[in-house]
Parts: sequence; structure tokens; C-alpha cells
Amino acid sequence: MGVLESLREWMPRQRWFAGKGHSPRLRLLDAQPDGPATRYLVMDDAGWLPTLYHVPLCHASRPPAELTPVLEAAVVGPDDAGRVLLDAPRDPRYAADLLARFGVEALPGGTRVLGGEQSNTSLVCATVDGPPVVVKLYRVLHHGENPDVTGQAALSSVGSRDVPRFVGQLGAIWPDIGRTDGVAAGTVAFAQEFVPDARPAWEVALDAARRGEALDTAAAGIGAGVARIHHDLARALPTRPADEDDRAAITGAWDRRLRIALAEVPGLAEAEAGIAAVYARAATESWPTLQRIHGDLHLGQVLAVPGGGWRFIDFEGEPMRPMAERSAPDLAPRDVAGMLRSFDYAAGAALGPGADPAWARSARAAFLAGYASERGDAAASGPLGEALELDKAVYEAIYESRNRPAWLPIPLAGIAAILARGGTA
Repeated sequence: MGVLESLREWMPRQRWFAGKGHSPRLRLLDAQPDGPATRYLVMDDAGWLPTLYHVPLCHASRPPAELTPVLEAAVVGPDDAGRVLLDAPRDPRYAADLLARFGVEALPGGTRVLGGEQSNTSLVCATVDGPPVVVKLYRVLHHGENPDVTGQAALSSVGSRDVPRFVGQLGAIWPDIGRTDGVAAGTVAFAQEFVPDARPAWEVALDAARRGEALDTAAAGIGAGVARIHHDLARALPTRPADEDDRAAITGAWDRRLRIALAEVPGLAEAEAGIAAVYARAATESWPTLQRIHGDLHLGQVLAVPGGGWRFIDFEGEPMRPMAERSAPDLAPRDVAGMLRSFDYAAGAALGPGADPAWARSARAAFLAGYASERGDAAASGPLGEALELDKAVYEAIYESRNRPAWLPIPLAGIAAILARGGTA
């Protein structure tokens, strides 16, 4: 049994493995020294699109029977010589070396791997002479800039206090026969300040809804933070007016998503005419300047900081969109729409899909008021904002119909509510 055979058995059990539902068909693309580890880049050809995985592996320094529980959980399998391979992020040797490459000295024994990651692996590291740092190790690699890195780096460069402080990034190159020069390049890891004891705003919202407490103060603070994020991103990264090609691409995406939803989601047909009317009205409106945005904004991407305030994280954009699209200038009201939908989801998750929508309505209004207090952008709540929120709800309806039918009433209720408002968000 060798490296690829061990990875074929081990990778499908990892949360970051994107090929759920199929067994990987792996080929080795590259293997390079990576500090005390070897960085393996393996392509999985079994899915509908090939997926490139970043898997750094260390050799165990002791026999399996003598490994600590942490390292025992990191065992991948044997290599071609029969030596035990470990998932490198769980090995303190690798973690310390990785942090050193960012110019930070790790405190011995002060590193742990965060649980719950879906597409990456994050290590929290206590440091010798500064605040703790979190290193995000990307498991699925793409050629080109990573919006999660460039977005947060740009915000830190203009002094934003709405994101954790950016520490640095690490890149890599690998062979790619599909490119003219035969080489691809991208980001494999980046580091930023870690905020201890922070809670996801999603949990804050669920707790408030279950207790029957208004979320208005928090929602207003989050809205103000989103507006500052948009302002700072527009200062730090290129912007441009929306031309006819942009409008055609965006409205065309609305129409395509609606056609998919009508084919897959029971009960949506009666809303088709109303949705199409909202889209048509937004298409003729004045649009704001396109700029870099968060791209996948919801309550789970916001951290409540102990003592007050909020930090925004995970600027990767929608996971299903191509990487190049996620970095392109977009409509800031798209982020606003995503957060408005998130309040509806929090109410549905905490109180049930048929619960009184008053809690979510109040949070939505407070969020918009907070956003307007910093930016005063009418497009966030006008016809364009309404169309973007509808498009998000249509996307949610497709997702829930395919994956969580019990949750389908949440986006369907959202679509009905948007249409019932008759032109006001």
C-alpha cells in the first residue's frame, strides 16, 4: 500500500473532501518538501470536474502504538515504504514551521486544529510574543488569486477594524498541462489574528430568537459593519460602473436560476410571474458602481467579539461560483440581500418554518437602518436589492429541495414575503 492508496481510503472521511457520494480516483500531480512534511497535490478525476487537493503529510516519529491521541487521530496510512503517514496540520512540528514562515513564533504545545471546517483546515496557534494567530490551510486549490486572502488583506491595508488583522499568505506553483506555460499558481495558506472566545452571530441570533428577545441592536451593529466593509473594499480595490454586459450577465444568472427552480421546486410555479416582474423592474433601474464584496455573507460569517463589536470573516464568495468570478467587482447589495435572508433563516431554524415572522422583520429593519447610517445606499433596499434577495431565496429553494426538504418552507416563505411587499424591501 502506498501514498495514493492510503489517501483514497482516508480522504473521503474528511469534512473538506468535496467529492461526497463518490470514491476518489487520484493521480499525483506534484510532491514537494514542505518543512518537516511533504506537500502532496493530488487530482481527483472521479467527479464531474477534476478537483485538486492540497494534502501535506508527515512521517510519524514513533510507532502507531506510541502516538499521542491527537497524532493517532491524524494517521492517514502507510507510504510506499510502509512508514506511517500523518495529516501534517495535526503534527506540532509542521504547525510550528508553518507559523515561522509567517514570521511568528509558535508557543510550544499551543497549537490546535479547529473543528467544524467544511472546506479548509484551520490551526489556532498561541504565539510567544503576541496575540494568537489562526492559519487557514486551503485543501482545494485553484489557479489565481484567492478572494478570501485578497479581500481581507486589502481591508487590513486600509486599517479596517471590522476584520481580524491580516498576517500573511503562502503561495505555491504546480504543473498544469491545461495552461499555455504549463504552470498554475495559487494560495495554499494564509494567517490572521485569532479572536478568542468569539461567537458566530448565527448562534447569537438563534439564542435570541428562542428566548423571544429582539436582535435589533446586534443587527444594526452588523449592518453598520457591512457598510464599512463595503466602503473600505471600494477604497482598497478596483471599482467600475456596471455596463450592459454586466447587466446582461447578472440578470441572465437570475433567469437561469429561476428556470432551474421552476423545474425542481414544487409549488414555485405560482410565483413565477411575480418574480419575473421584480427582475424586470430591477433591470431597468440605476445600478451602483461594481466593487469587491464579501460574496457569501450570512450570520455564520460574522463573529461577536467579547466586550462588543463584530468581525467579518471568510471572504471566499459563493462556493459554487468559479474562483475568477468571486474576485470580480460585483453589486454591494448582494451582500445585503444575503444577510437579510440569513435573519429569515435564523427565525426559521429557531422557531420553525411557520413561526411568526415579526422577529425577523424587526431584525431586518434594524440591519438596514444600521447599513444606511454608515453608507446611505438606497440600492440596498430598492428594486435592485429586492431582486437580489429574491435570487438568493430562489437559490435557497433549489438547495433545500435537493438536500433538506424539511427546510424548503423557509425560502418559499421568503419569496412569498418579498412579493407581498410589492416593491419595498
